Amino acid sequence: MRRRNGAIIWLVGIAVLVLLVLAWQYVDYRASRVTLPVGMTVAGLPVRGMTREQVMAELTRVYAEPVEVTYQDQPRLLSPDAIELRLDPQQTEANLDAALAAQGGVEGFLAHLLRQDLEPVDVPAAVQYSGERLDGFLAQVAQQYDRLPQDPLPRPETLTFYPGQSGYALDVPASRAVLDTALVSAVDRNVVLVVQEQPPPPVDMALLEQMLREILEGHPGMIPGIFIKDLQNGDELAINADVAYAGLSTLKIAIMVETYRVLDQPPDVEQTKLLSETMTLSGNFTANLLLSQIVGNGDGYQGAENLTASMNHLGLPNTFLAAPYDAETVPPVIVTPANSRTDVTTYPDPYMQTTPLDMGLLMEMIYQCSQGGGTLMVAYPDAFTAEECSQMITWMSANKIGGLIEAGVPLDTQVAHKHGWISDTHGDSAIVFTPGGDFVLIVFLCRPLEWLVWEEANPLMAQVAQATYNYFNPSQ
Repeated sequence: MRRRNGAIIWLVGIAVLVLLVLAWQYVDYRASRVTLPVGMTVAGLPVRGMTREQVMAELTRVYAEPVEVTYQDQPRLLSPDAIELRLDPQQTEANLDAALAAQGGVEGFLAHLLRQDLEPVDVPAAVQYSGERLDGFLAQVAQQYDRLPQDPLPRPETLTFYPGQSGYALDVPASRAVLDTALVSAVDRNVVLVVQEQPPPPVDMALLEQMLREILEGHPGMIPGIFIKDLQNGDELAINADVAYAGLSTLKIAIMVETYRVLDQPPDVEQTKLLSETMTLSGNFTANLLLSQIVGNGDGYQGAENLTASMNHLGLPNTFLAAPYDAETVPPVIVTPANSRTDVTTYPDPYMQTTPLDMGLLMEMIYQCSQGGGTLMVAYPDAFTAEECSQMITWMSANKIGGLIEAGVPLDTQVAHKHGWISDTHGDSAIVFTPGGDFVLIVFLCRPLEWLVWEEANPLMAQVAQATYNYFNPSQ
């Protein structure tokens, strides 16, 4: 009996001791609640060990200071008064009370007993500000610091182009979101605004045309005809491109095309010799032999007529041969849209005429055919192969004169062209192959009924070619 009573007393003692320990721990727990627990933050601010009064004082100080706002490298301060920013202490304390209550009770006491940290919690600060004023601030910043892209500009003195300059603009929605976050934070008070770079406008054909017109202004009385085509994207530039000019030896390109169209097999040795001398030595006699023997089936005049009909079939209505080269008979009058114009005339040769546009389109057709497509193959099915058109380009690339378009491009540039001149008109029709893109360049220069000297025409045409080359190869 005594042994049983002793056990009861011992158990009671243990229970009393446990209750005393729990009571002591509860008192300690209550005392620890005077300061804020580990892992708690208010608006991002660590508040461990701080009293509520200390937390509110620190928040009041933080939200009274300006936010540093940076636009690229330009810092600027945003004053709380500028946007009517205010801390609501009553609501902030209510938020804090709610968070403490959620961590209190039995769960909080047990965590204290076991010396376990509670789950981290961030208590939001109650901050109010004027969204309208914040939007106004951002609009003011954008107005002050945004920069529009700068257009590229021509440099006629060097035949190059000033590159455009990038601009930049404030991304207002994205910057507003970043600021909204920073304004309610007690720690992240430095804001880098979101700025979008705006690329400069590209150099385009309009800019090249502006440069070319400035170059041409130095030659009053001259009627220049220019056609340029970007063979990558089809962009075109035309200055007097539908004005009729003397066809010159540039029409030997059309004779070459007609020769390949009529032939059912590759040129034989004699035909190859005729093509070579016609395209590389600009032989009129050999051109007439091609017209008569191949294109005209023995008749040079019929060859000229067939060539004209073929050019019309290809959609080149202003290109014709009325007679073979050096013919002394009076040619038939051939009326075209170009030579019917009354606003401008070069008094073109009645024996042979073309326009920069017609020659440019013909050169484009040869280029496209060399790659297996284009108008030549559509207009004359089975008459041309890519290999034949590539051979045409090879013939024209072998035409080396060291002047005109050739003189305006680097020495190693492939220029497939045919040139020609008479007393008042010089012309050159080319496909130019460059690292920055292949292009067609047709240039005719005319001083109607006057002598056009080589010393004026050659450097002027070279300038046009150099400016065009630099347009396609700005970094070359």
